[in-house]
Amino acid sequence: MPDAVTKAPKDSEVHRTRPGRLDPALLSVAAALLVAPPLLHLLRADLLTLALLWGLTALQFRSRLTVLDRLALSAGLLTGWCCLLGVLASLWPWGLHPVALAEATVLPLAAAVLTRPQCIRPGFPLADRLLLLAVAAVGWFYLGPLLDKDATGRLAALFHGEDLARHFALYDSVLRFGGYLVFHREQAAVALQDGFQSYPQGSHLVLAVLTAFARGGTATPEALVSLGAFTLLVGALLAACVAAALWAVCRVAGPAFGGWAVLPLCALTGGYLVLVEATPLLFAGFESEIFGLALFALLTALVLRPLARPGEQLLLMGSLTVGLSFVYYLLLGAAVPLLLIWAVVHRRRWRPVRRAASAAAVLTGAAAALPVLANWQQADSASVLAMPGAVYPIARHLLLPLLALTVLGLLTRAARRNSVRRAALCAVLAVAGLALSLREYQIASTGSTAYYYEKLLHQLVVVGVIALAAAVVPLFGSPERRSPTVGTTEWRARAGRPLRALWAGTAAFALLAVLVLNAQPDKWITRSGWQDSSGAVYRHGGRAAPFSAALVTAVNATRPVPDPRIGVLLTEPRQGEDPRFYEGNLWLGVLARDNGCSWRAWIWGRWRRSPQQIVDFADSSSVPLRVYLDDPELAADTERLAGPDRPGRLEIALVRYGGDGRPVVTESPGDHD
Repeated sequence: MPDAVTKAPKDSEVHRTRPGRLDPALLSVAAALLVAPPLLHLLRADLLTLALLWGLTALQFRSRLTVLDRLALSAGLLTGWCCLLGVLASLWPWGLHPVALAEATVLPLAAAVLTRPQCIRPGFPLADRLLLLAVAAVGWFYLGPLLDKDATGRLAALFHGEDLARHFALYDSVLRFGGYLVFHREQAAVALQDGFQSYPQGSHLVLAVLTAFARGGTATPEALVSLGAFTLLVGALLAACVAAALWAVCRVAGPAFGGWAVLPLCALTGGYLVLVEATPLLFAGFESEIFGLALFALLTALVLRPLARPGEQLLLMGSLTVGLSFVYYLLLGAAVPLLLIWAVVHRRRWRPVRRAASAAAVLTGAAAALPVLANWQQADSASVLAMPGAVYPIARHLLLPLLALTVLGLLTRAARRNSVRRAALCAVLAVAGLALSLREYQIASTGSTAYYYEKLLHQLVVVGVIALAAAVVPLFGSPERRSPTVGTTEWRARAGRPLRALWAGTAAFALLAVLVLNAQPDKWITRSGWQDSSGAVYRHGGRAAPFSAALVTAVNATRPVPDPRIGVLLTEPRQGEDPRFYEGNLWLGVLARDNGCSWRAWIWGRWRRSPQQIVDFADSSSVPLRVYLDDPELAADTERLAGPDRPGRLEIALVRYGGDGRPVVTESPGDHD
């Protein structure tokens, strides 16, 4: 990755036209851009519009960047823009229609085309090719188990992600109502549990926008179809998060890790994240946090190794900060100290544009405050940080050595003389201090650590692996010191390439082997009953719940749309997959798009119930109830106890299994006899 201090060569930019004149060719390009979105929409090729916007944004950078650098940074820039544009899209009559969104994005891009010279020679060095290969491997790892399955199979793979069900309800509602749900509270009241209308929805909006471009419009799909697309997007999102971390690691390492040296670096970072820390986020269903960590990795890389042009640096940092706030504003707690570190360590870069930096800080702060204020009633107290929640703990036996190695490497005299490494050391210490502060607060409040402490450790993992790249750079030396000596012929220089490739491949294999052998959870986690959530378990389907997913989708298929009743599954778990009917009823509610009404029944249905308890709950429920049972005797007793006086309050449905093991739902026990 090129260093920030490197200047672009003269032939890397197009010469400007005379002041006061616009190039006719550029005018033609700008006009074509304005016409392209509606034309491609008519051709049902809205995804090409998205690719055009992405590529054109990548061409606007004037800092010396490679193709991969440009694509990564333009993705972050467009994400922040999309989150902010979503506020306007929630109010205008077109919602998330791809043409409206594309035109709103094309206008500033067309203006940039007319006023800025375009880079015409972006590089694609060997390091980027190897990095791209690592990204492809990560994508194959996460998307492989999902691509060859239907919607039910994808639900089975991620069935136990309780939070994922709620994130799907948010994504589906944003897609159906055309924007942030804080502007559509009444419409979303049936689909969402009260309070979730103001939950940060930047990630759901971006995924909904991608869905609208892929489908060529905003037509509302059937819930199971929408779920199949969402689970695939979440798998791709986790792959993108790991890819962002890999790119950030390579950028922070800089030119010293050019060429084949990228291979062991990607093996260490990618292996650690995929096999140990990233996959549990998918199992837990932390869709918003995954998206936010991807943006956080990009921001960290820019803080540690800024771009050469301060204007582009300010624009990107502002966009990524706004994106973090809209997606998962808990990350602002770590992002703000990182921005301050950039302002202090790299102060010589922004002082010449201090007025622009001040204006950017004010605008970014105002935009980032919007989702915080929208959700203020739900998170207006520090006591929220001590709330319990289900989360897979970080593997301390790997994180602590990683942090120790990073800090020791950044404390050397050579590291202290380098601004990138000074910023890396400050970043690690700042995020670690933030996590330890929350740990002490939780212990003082509740006597133990809880949910949000582990969340802050996720951020520490991201900063730690990125800073580690800066810490180990002195081990490899600078590219200039590794250049061929005087008198060495060209064929000898080329002869060294296979040796470097062999060394890099051997080091990568050794690092992966060490990670595989240490990917198991900590011993105290195993004793406490935590299930294995490593990447190998995900790849082999060890946490899948095919019987439970098949039951939920079969029951959902028999329900009318819309269903005036809320459904409750009180069936025995198949193969021990869904004990206490925990996730099944939640998924059934979000697929029926009535979780705002059915969440109380979901909580009630988490224990075995007798006929009398079923009848009593139906009498107390404000919404008619349909209970699904797989015990004919229990179903008959419940129906007998309910009597003819409750036909509108309670309906009993019987679930049985055919010879092929598939669930069959009948309306009542009598219909099946």
